[in-house]
Amino acid sequence: MPGKMLRSSLREISAALKKGHVSSTELCQKCLSLIKTTKFLNAYITVTEDTALKQAQASDERYRQGQPLGDLDGIPVAVKDNFSTAGIETTCASKMLKGYIPPYNATVVQKLLDQGAVLLGKTNLDEFAMGSGSTDGAFGPVRNPWSYSRQYREKCAPTSLAQHDDTGWLITGGSSGGSAAAVSSFTCFAALGSDTGGSTRNPASLCGVVGLKPSYGLISRYGLIPLVNSMDVPGILTRCVDDAAAMLGTTIICFLRRLSQVKSSLAVLFFLLCHVLFHFFQVFLVGTTQKIQPQCKIPFVHFSYQT
Repeated sequence: MPGKMLRSSLREISAALKKGHVSSTELCQKCLSLIKTTKFLNAYITVTEDTALKQAQASDERYRQGQPLGDLDGIPVAVKDNFSTAGIETTCASKMLKGYIPPYNATVVQKLLDQGAVLLGKTNLDEFAMGSGSTDGAFGPVRNPWSYSRQYREKCAPTSLAQHDDTGWLITGGSSGGSAAAVSSFTCFAALGSDTGGSTRNPASLCGVVGLKPSYGLISRYGLIPLVNSMDVPGILTRCVDDAAAMLGTTIICFLRRLSQVKSSLAVLFFLLCHVLFHFFQVFLVGTTQKIQPQCKIPFVHFSYQT
């Protein structure tokens, strides 16, 4: 059951956890096992196995008591290694930051943890997010999971591509290639990336997942180690549009809740008005905008490392 659950959407897996069809610990163990199996993809720099299992066990206890923290409670996620994480090494894929352990969490990471999300680890990237292939980090390049898919081998690579083969694999794009590969290979349900000039959308396109760059300022970038302060945005990577909307909605709801704590309805209304006006002018200037369909259809892909 947990193996099949890895292909579920956030909404589906959240419902399964609430009904007791699967436990967070089972999901976490399955994801950690798959991370080890797909280690050759080099999607992760740091895997926080012990921390993740403790978070999953705490989530299971909350579900038993009927008090989940939110819709993300117990769901495994990954975070790009340029977001500060308290007590977890943060390297930005650079030897310069080897051994650096931040004393605090980036705001967006803390919001995920406040919702009960399970942090599996920190994903690979171009050094300091400066690149577009996820090939220029100190920990080696990230391989695109599609390099090992049955579909790719049948159409483009007649010769079977072995896991240890260092040639013939496809790049993930970057700089959030590790996060895109992690989501695409089903080792997590969602991941955080960062986007300065396409660093979330580019790898999402190459890895066949959904990449969302929120409007600048909509999600706090506090704790995101900067590449360009005036352009950096925390990004979201998921396997379907509905999941991306759920992740974004969670952060917005948390922000509005924080505003409401100051007991100022005027501040909330002002924020909503500014956000609506911003998007109105954005659509007006662009001229047209695509309608986003909320359906979540995750395509079936068979990778050679799956049994």
